[in-house]
Amino acid sequence: MQQTWTKPAAKGGWRLGPSQGLALAVLATLVCYLWTLQWGVNGSQHPYTTDVGEIQNALPRWGTIHYPGYPLYSLLGSLFVTLLRPLGLEPAAGASLFSALWGVATVALIYALACELGARPLLAALGAIAAGLSTSSWVYAVVAEVDTMGLALIVASLYFALRFGRYGERGDLLWLALVFSQGLAHQRTTLFLAPALLLLVWPRWRALGRGWPLTLGIILLAPLTYLYLPIRAWMGADWTFGAVGTWRGFLSIFLDTKVDRVIATPQGLGGWLSRAGTLAGLLHSDLWLPILLLGLLALWLAHSQREALALTLAWLPSVPLSLLIWEGSVSDALLAAKLPLAALCGVGLALAAEALAGWGRRAGPLLAALLLLGVAGAEAYAHEPQVLAITRAAGAEQAIALAEQVAQPQGGPPTTFMALWGNRYWALAYAQAYHGQLAGLTLVDHNADLQQIFARGDRLLTFSETLYRLPLAWWDERLGHVSLSSPAPGIVEISPRPITAIPVPPGESLDLENDIRILSAALAPGGQGVLILTVYWQAYRPPDADYSVAVHLLAQDPPQGPDDILVQADRTSPVDGWYPTSRWTAGEIVRDCYPITVPPGSRPRAVRLGMYVAASDGSFKNSPWLTLKINQ
Repeated sequence: MQQTWTKPAAKGGWRLGPSQGLALAVLATLVCYLWTLQWGVNGSQHPYTTDVGEIQNALPRWGTIHYPGYPLYSLLGSLFVTLLRPLGLEPAAGASLFSALWGVATVALIYALACELGARPLLAALGAIAAGLSTSSWVYAVVAEVDTMGLALIVASLYFALRFGRYGERGDLLWLALVFSQGLAHQRTTLFLAPALLLLVWPRWRALGRGWPLTLGIILLAPLTYLYLPIRAWMGADWTFGAVGTWRGFLSIFLDTKVDRVIATPQGLGGWLSRAGTLAGLLHSDLWLPILLLGLLALWLAHSQREALALTLAWLPSVPLSLLIWEGSVSDALLAAKLPLAALCGVGLALAAEALAGWGRRAGPLLAALLLLGVAGAEAYAHEPQVLAITRAAGAEQAIALAEQVAQPQGGPPTTFMALWGNRYWALAYAQAYHGQLAGLTLVDHNADLQQIFARGDRLLTFSETLYRLPLAWWDERLGHVSLSSPAPGIVEISPRPITAIPVPPGESLDLENDIRILSAALAPGGQGVLILTVYWQAYRPPDADYSVAVHLLAQDPPQGPDDILVQADRTSPVDGWYPTSRWTAGEIVRDCYPITVPPGSRPRAVRLGMYVAASDGSFKNSPWLTLKINQ
């Protein structure tokens, strides 16, 4: 026999009405989100921010992003960022604020779902706040990411499915068709929600076909949003991912599920246990495990076992999915896959608090509200430092500062700067497009045609750290036997041939008696207690060994013992350790830089510079030392 539902009346308790409860949930989370919002270009390397820099660049350009394209997010996000720019809000902040609004919408939907299930407004609001302040939900709501929108569509699907299953109203069905189809187009894992939705709408299954043409039309809007991707490519957008302007490229985005890139089955029982331990740690960092388990189990306090089972099926697939997602380490895909657990936990906590409130006319509601308030407050206190560490990370500013050392070169050939496609490239691209920085550089990523760069007469520079990912063998394979030098600290110049003729500024010189001479060495202040030692090496014959570099900051010259060496800036090889001297050719000149941090309160007298090589007996053979005095 079909159960007849009436819309729940607001329960008493602290005289908080539905609209007031909604305002409490929205304002509390919005304040937390705005306090921790990422206002500038992303500088964090955390897995939470894997794609943030790409999105910060794509939205203000009305561009397209990585697989599976996320066309609705890109379209709405671009519109939002564009509308805010005349108000003085820069694109990075606008992109973060777009996520924050989706985060607040998710909290509002969790509140509405909890109220629909019978929680009074105050307890529903506190449960929603607790879900919104879980680590993953919080971080994704304050950086430019797609996952908060996906979570909002999931919770909205549950809410409208629950309402349609209870009341059978056509408006709820149309909303369900819209949010679920868009959610599925946005993120393929939304398909795992289908069993839960079927259970929720089951009492009204006969009404599903009522007005089906309109419902079908709404559902078909979801795949049609993908036309945004080729349209932008055909319009000449300057930030598009993949070849979406071709049918083959478009279909590769449209049909992509990312399964082959993110799913890996653990090997043996030990592999499963290791993954389970990792997942338990991640969940505990989101919401303390006892609280999380309590909230998920409390979903069985729903009005019927069917609804309780449906709500459980809404979060349960996230567990095996999170165990199967593995890319060699914790990834953004894994962090996003577990988002439904925190959202449904917030609903369950509200239901558990409602059950507790029923134990007494006054003490019960007070105790329930205080316990939930304590959970939300403890979360805010515990999670805020981690969120701020991500949104305030200075990696972007550091990368931009390194590249600015070689921007706008004085004379000489034009300069191309190559950075790996990722956080550092995105930071430089953003600084160039929206801050007017790095004006003297042509910026490319590692997919660029290197031969073409040199054919047009450009110098090629990159970050020193690039060579961790692209070692000398990678460059040799594409350009032949390359030569390296360092035009500034942290920067490497790649040359397809040895450099034998460049202007060498005045400085101290010395023959090191190992087939290498110091043509010039000089010290200059680098700011913030740093000295920059610039060295021009020259090999007058090909060295027969790999020499390491010794750079010592001295408290006394000559040093009388180890205590007189304040700081060592040694390198296993010149050019930040990347250019072994055995690769050098006769006459080659290698420019090199060494930043030396002066200890606070010290009074260094000199810097000495030399080379050394390990002997067969384990001892070291040192070259003569070149000493540069420091003027106090």
